Amino acid sequence: MRTSFFFLLCVAMTLGGCARQAGAPHGDQRSGGRGVAVGEPAPALTLKDIDGKTVSLAQLRGKPVFINAFATWCPPCKLELPGIVKAYPQYKDQVVFLGVDEQEDAELVTPFLKRFGITYQVALDPGSFADAYEVHSLPWSFFIDKDGVVRKIERGFMTPDELKGNLAAIDKG
Repeated sequence: MRTSFFFLLCVAMTLGGCARQAGAPHGDQRSGGRGVAVGEPAPALTLKDIDGKTVSLAQLRGKPVFINAFATWCPPCKLELPGIVKAYPQYKDQVVFLGVDEQEDAELVTPFLKRFGITYQVALDPGSFADAYEVHSLPWSFFIDKDGVVRKIERGFMTPDELKGNLAAIDKG
């Protein structure tokens, strides 16, 4: 009994650190308290993608951008990714999808991308993205309009319907 309680407590603490609390407000506040905010320009971003190519937010200006911060070890990320993978073909001509893996190397991330069927661009963050965007838990998503302004911030797991609604909103903007 004591072992079961301890196990459940550990699971609850792990998931609680990765996912948004049910009913918690989201999308209209600052990313983590003082950094990225809805209605403000997205911070500059320059990272290397999984193939070693440079990707910067400035290069993507002119199209809406969806950035999803994740990690291979994150249970809510694994639950959310199939919805993102499914939405990508529908929105890829209107919205740039960019996955940002948090502080893991390409050797670990590449098989994970294949396992989930991720075909959109994925960058590797050594910590600079998480610092600039104040990412404190995963998954964490940003919806940026074609002018580089943050329009929505989602902390924690997003349902496929929430994702599609957010993508449609930045595509119209």
